[in-house]
Amino acid sequence: MCPSTTSAPSRTYAQSGGWSGLKGSCDFGVIVHGPEAVYSGEVSKVISFLESRGDVRAFAAGTMCRTAIIDMRLENVIDITVCDLPSRTLSAIPCAVPIMVNNGKSVESGLAFGDIVAGRTKRTAIQVERASEKDGVIVLWEVEPNETASWVARALSEHFAVPLRQLWPSVNSEGECHAVRCACPGEPLFVNGVLIGVVESPEVKAYIRDGRIVRLEGVSAKDTGLARLGQLKEAKFKSGYIRYKAGPACDVPVRYGKGRMAVIDHIAFSSLERIDPDTVCALTVGDDTTEVAGDVLARRGVRVIGITDGDRDGVLKGPARASGSVILRILSTTDDEAGAALARKINGTDTFEGFVAKVREELARMGVEYEVAP
Repeated sequence: MCPSTTSAPSRTYAQSGGWSGLKGSCDFGVIVHGPEAVYSGEVSKVISFLESRGDVRAFAAGTMCRTAIIDMRLENVIDITVCDLPSRTLSAIPCAVPIMVNNGKSVESGLAFGDIVAGRTKRTAIQVERASEKDGVIVLWEVEPNETASWVARALSEHFAVPLRQLWPSVNSEGECHAVRCACPGEPLFVNGVLIGVVESPEVKAYIRDGRIVRLEGVSAKDTGLARLGQLKEAKFKSGYIRYKAGPACDVPVRYGKGRMAVIDHIAFSSLERIDPDTVCALTVGDDTTEVAGDVLARRGVRVIGITDGDRDGVLKGPARASGSVILRILSTTDDEAGAALARKINGTDTFEGFVAKVREELARMGVEYEVAP
């Protein structure tokens, strides 16, 4: 069993008053990006290595990374209450040496990710990339002289027996054209966690004007996804599946008794922020949202009532789901319309079974046909 199934919801430091609330400095500030670096044991090895040499503070970057940390029982080692951009986290941690641990789908994609993060961080940082793989590498992204960082990078290279590379980050332009590097045809493309299309060409470009994507090249776009983005203050592009290997999903008891129902409408990556200790279940709207949110919330014992319509893109490998979850496939309208109506009508507190009954009653009242999906 995993610890703390009723932990306080995750939040960004921006929501809690900014990174200035993070008091005290440390020797090494570590962010871990993506689930693979957790499941492979890389981040644990990195933290153990660093702890023998100084104080370490470690933070998660990304929802699937946090689920992996829960699965591997590392919540007392890596802070999962932070959900911020990797560059923002690395920039803000008060430490002598910032370090990011990543295990990308390839070294090239990992370095492309590191280049973006390092360029935005604007401080010398170390990247531990695929250290458990034969093609692993340690990268010193040098923005300014940092002798301690140089020494730590060499020590990590020797410890993991992988090459050390010294690189300078590209200048990140926030102009109208955004190039997505290392994209592979057939992969999903996300912006700020929202699925906006499927990659058709290794050359992917997005053109943004007045905070909106006005043109995509090399992508088969999903109009519904683009519409959900709304006005963009910043755009974080990611291509590829959100998890390539299924980890050992944490087996926790489901929540019983009365509580409230969270609503997760096509924003699966914020699932942990949507639940509280008194959340007994979640209404999830959309096929991929139901799949991803169900996988994330299974780690907290939260069952889902999924509203789907069969247009699944399959962005997650080996999804888990809390036992007893109910998935309803809408037949006579779209999941968007049915889900929005249900979210407006159903509130208050009830048991999981009570909420399921209310959802079915409301669908019947609206004349919406559906079937129970496996």
